[in-house]
Amino acid sequence: MKKTITFLLVAVFTSVLSAQTVSIQGGSTYGTITEAITAAVAGDVILISGVFTEPITISKSITLRGTNPATDIIQAAAAPSSDGTGVRAVTLTGSGTPIAPLTITIENLGIKNGNTSSALNGGGIFIDKITGLATLKNLIIEKNYSGRNGGGISIDGSNANIIECTIMNNSALTNGGGIMIAANNAAAIDCTINIKQSLINSNTVGNGGGIYINAANSTTYKIALNIENSTISNNVANSASTANGGGAIFSQNGTTSGLATLKLVHTTVYNNSHVALIKAGIQFAGTAGSVTNFSAYNSIIVGNDDVTATGLKAINFTNTNTTNIVNCILGGTTLPPTIVSDPVPNANNNEAGKTATYAGLSAVLTSAGGSTQVLQITAGGKAENYCTVATPGVTIPTIDQRGYLRAGIQDAGAYELGGTLSLNDNKMYKNSSVAISPNPTQGSVTISGLDTIKVVRVYS
Repeated sequence: MKKTITFLLVAVFTSVLSAQTVSIQGGSTYGTITEAITAAVAGDVILISGVFTEPITISKSITLRGTNPATDIIQAAAAPSSDGTGVRAVTLTGSGTPIAPLTITIENLGIKNGNTSSALNGGGIFIDKITGLATLKNLIIEKNYSGRNGGGISIDGSNANIIECTIMNNSALTNGGGIMIAANNAAAIDCTINIKQSLINSNTVGNGGGIYINAANSTTYKIALNIENSTISNNVANSASTANGGGAIFSQNGTTSGLATLKLVHTTVYNNSHVALIKAGIQFAGTAGSVTNFSAYNSIIVGNDDVTATGLKAINFTNTNTTNIVNCILGGTTLPPTIVSDPVPNANNNEAGKTATYAGLSAVLTSAGGSTQVLQITAGGKAENYCTVATPGVTIPTIDQRGYLRAGIQDAGAYELGGTLSLNDNKMYKNSSVAISPNPTQGSVTISGLDTIKVVRVYS
């Protein structure tokens, strides 16, 4: 007879203090990260453990890898500051004529305490003319300041993937509290930036609290920003009411229409702010006839019950070429009639003038699995099982922000209620009947399908 065992998981946390180490994988150990970068050649992986108070510059195709971004940290200074007298934490830069297409990866690290003057973009990370690809994965980018643009990250004429990153509590003086993205004529490329499974939260700046897209400084090169399975929340644009605003995202196109493209897929935008309520969420600008290409799928874009505040809009569609909106719950907005008849859903299953409460969206970020915190949705909220309309031509992810599988009719936003981790790795043998449930869990686990159970080991 097959036997079943149920046991309660008990979390045990230990703190291990270890000396700083930095080495080239399979090779020598160095006293500083800079020494290891100098010695590295293209393709090398530099392993980092511990906290390094050391601003670094990378101009070769290498990987910097930590183990845990909470404990393995590159910081520009021992403490955060916003007086404009410090230095940037990390600089990634390309050079040459033409620009060499570098491939640089930074993963599993904390990046903090950058503090730059009004002459420098990017308090935490500056990605400059990386015409190959810069990949930031599982980073915690926090408490950085730029006296110019891009408190957390500034991306200038570069291609970048930002995956499973937390970008929070950063600030800048002018544009882009969390992230600044700009074209660069010297780089001579169209830039693609992909943000996936990430959290952009509680960043502050004049305009573009979470993200600022600047396609106005080029008449030739394009910027495409694709945001998927990510949360943009609680960011603040603190400029005057007549300024650009954009508490969540601000996109400026310039004189040539369509240089900027913004696409949201399974994205949650919540409770971002600006003193001009119409500019509190996602805001667009440009010269006459110059617009940003915009689309959104399976997303929640709301304020904090924003329809109770006269004029508050989670998104303002002026200065956009809105190509498609499908399966979206939108707060305090009026959409073009060709997209949706506000507030009655159209064939694309959109609803406007709605609130976070209506969507069932939590106001509190929580750790519910995965690398980044999320805003969960509640059972019975409108966002549950919301995405009933097909999205042809758009690849919809099979996972949510945490990496949990979506199933059946997908929920709107970055979080999938009832999402599960893959069970493929629970099979000890190819045709085994062993089952482990529920997975994931914060309580009990049941293991069934074994004749005898001698030892159970649980790894967190």
